[in-house]
Amino acid sequence: MSARPARLIQISDTHLFADPAGTFGGVTTLASLDRVLAFAGSPIDAVLATGDLAHDGSREAYAAFRRTLTECQVPVYCLPGNHDDPAHLAEVLATGNVRRTETALLGTWQLILLDSHLRGHDEGRIGAEQLGRLEAELERGRGHHVLIALHHHPVPMGSEWLDGMGLADAAAFFAVVDRFPVVRAIVWGHVHQEFAGERKGVRLLSVPSTCVQFRPGTERYETDKRAPGYRWLELRPDGKIVTEVRRVAPG
Repeated sequence: MSARPARLIQISDTHLFADPAGTFGGVTTLASLDRVLAFAGSPIDAVLATGDLAHDGSREAYAAFRRTLTECQVPVYCLPGNHDDPAHLAEVLATGNVRRTETALLGTWQLILLDSHLRGHDEGRIGAEQLGRLEAELERGRGHHVLIALHHHPVPMGSEWLDGMGLADAAAFFAVVDRFPVVRAIVWGHVHQEFAGERKGVRLLSVPSTCVQFRPGTERYETDKRAPGYRWLELRPDGKIVTEVRRVAPG
């Protein structure tokens, strides 16, 4: 196994449309994604895309996502969010470097990607079948540190409206995670804002959207004027994580 750190970026909530000029919250989402990726620029080993890749769930939106991310020339690991159509996502992102993924290895790290999409609902649920897969992956063990990725937030964000559509089976999820000290971090999208915390030694991290941002700590839906961005992660061989949120430069 490689002795050097694995470096990746997490992007989320790209909200692409069949129409490349489609907007969400007043932001042209494809142009904003292009801007974020151009700003990122650093040599990386992979991209982690944590859901709501499409706003309209269309095949055309996923094809645009694939074309755009193919230029990164590294593996792009994808999972669905509440706005996604999981079947269309899996169909379009089935080959090439931009793919729907359940697990991947990066040096001394294993990434486990979970699908929290709950059809017809904004809230999320992992479900018994996937929790069983997660438990089996962790029990199998490969001598790797583990980072778990999903779309919905498993802990409250402090926004009344947003916390009403978090991960419905968070307690069952943590009941599995708590048994395995190899889990070092849990990352998610959905909340369109930065969050960093810790629970029982596990890092808890969210990421801004690549388009519109949600204002933190609000009772009702409000957008934020902060710039789009991504999360930089350096996964070190000893299990430590160096990470920061980076936002595109003004203008």
